[in-house]
Amino acid sequence: MSSNAKTFIFAAVLCVVCSYLLTFAATFLKPFQEANALADKQKNVMKVLNLLEDGKKYSNADIQSLFNQNVKSVFITEDGQIVSEATESTSPIYLKIQNEQLVSYAVPISGYGLWSTLYGFFALEADGNTVAGITFYEHGETPGLGAECEKPWFQNNFVGKQISNKDNEFVSISIAKSAVPADTPPEKKRRMVDGISGATITSKGIETFIKKDLERYEPFSKRLRDGERVSVGG
Repeated sequence: MSSNAKTFIFAAVLCVVCSYLLTFAATFLKPFQEANALADKQKNVMKVLNLLEDGKKYSNADIQSLFNQNVKSVFITEDGQIVSEATESTSPIYLKIQNEQLVSYAVPISGYGLWSTLYGFFALEADGNTVAGITFYEHGETPGLGAECEKPWFQNNFVGKQISNKDNEFVSISIAKSAVPADTPPEKKRRMVDGISGATITSKGIETFIKKDLERYEPFSKRLRDGERVSVGG
């Protein structure tokens, strides 16, 4: 047998062995990867619902336990009804429950900034109006500019703002170019947050997709703003 033939045979056997090992590794690691992905999602949901302590480390088991104790993962129909099963017309929602009462709820948000699609969660209090929190867990915006969206100073200035006007109509949140002007009328100021200086496109992108995503949940939020008692049991 020639040396060239031996080389080709060796290369073929090596390829087969490597392919087998890669396939085995992918199959073996898949459950762990799925568990980590679920824990990361639950962690970000609980972060925006203020269920995690700053600076504290949590194992996947801790995250799952806290999530199961405090959060109900359900879906909202187009007319604002809570259902347990997903369909093509429902949207996911995460209810923070304490003493069998709704405390706040989180919804997924996503949309384009300047360079990337941003993914996060937006939370509202049980009044269906007051912002409880916002978080971004994935994006590719410019460090020091658009990437400031993940910093506490930016996210914290959403807390306490309101998504409706004085007539109880949904208007969402506005983001200023930098700091909210001091002479902004109070009615507008309670729905406006400080923007990211030098990252106008990212800020406007966030403003746009927050409104778009919150509109899907508006029938549910409006029920809460109208004082309706929403059942979260079952």
